[in-house]
Amino acid sequence: MKSTILKIALLSLISFQMNAKEIVIYSVYPQEALDSVINAFTARTGISVKLVEGKSKQLIEQIENEGENTAADLHLDKDLVFHGLATRKGLYQPFNSKMIEENVPANFIESNKNWVTLFFRSRLIMFNKNTVKPSELSTYEDLADKKWKGRLCMRTSASNYNQALAAYLFAHFGADKARNILAGWVENLAVSVFTSDRAVIGAIAEGKCDIGLANSYYLIPFIEKDANYPVSMVFPSQATTKAHVNGVGIGITKHAKNVAEATMFMEFMLSKEVQEPIASAFDQYPV
Repeated sequence: MKSTILKIALLSLISFQMNAKEIVIYSVYPQEALDSVINAFTARTGISVKLVEGKSKQLIEQIENEGENTAADLHLDKDLVFHGLATRKGLYQPFNSKMIEENVPANFIESNKNWVTLFFRSRLIMFNKNTVKPSELSTYEDLADKKWKGRLCMRTSASNYNQALAAYLFAHFGADKARNILAGWVENLAVSVFTSDRAVIGAIAEGKCDIGLANSYYLIPFIEKDANYPVSMVFPSQATTKAHVNGVGIGITKHAKNVAEATMFMEFMLSKEVQEPIASAFDQYPV
């Protein structure tokens, strides 16, 4: 986490005070990961922020069970899969902000404005630079080709990251072709599936396989530690469906007690001055 960069950038913000209030965010990120941006927001607005930490499904279940009595004004999750789940459960209310709609591309805003993406990453093809040329890599669906048999590493389908990628395939190619692509990936596996993206990247580096799929930010720490790390990445499907992206999102809960202040926090997170430092701190891309 590039916390120092984030702190320096956010401390440069001009402060002003309003009537002191508090908003509550149910967040999958721990307090220390967001302290810098929270402190900057409080310094600017006078609004304090309380974080309730938890895992994705746990927090969604908590908001649902608490109903009208929930303390949550905002729900922050690292994966849009879970914002989709919360949306289907009716746990959000639409936000009302011209600033957000004018500054955030429409494809990063839920169609009914239930949540908005804060920053994002892409699920990319990772490859061993010693055994594969970038020119050999093209699309997600090409990884199902028999030429990759015994050369592919994958994370388990229980991963919400792969579930989101599967949804991408179903959306772009339809159910039949998507299933064929997924089946082809399984046929081409070099070893049993892994439980993490880091393990996939490590297996590629060790020569257990030549290619794999992982989120973009997982490779960055390996390269920062070793500039000659043998794994690199390519953005697939650039001539067709483009690379799949997923991201960190935030939404105002249906029974939020401090809607105006919650909206201000969303706008602050999506302001130009905050976007780049916070996305960089999480090794992701600003929306």
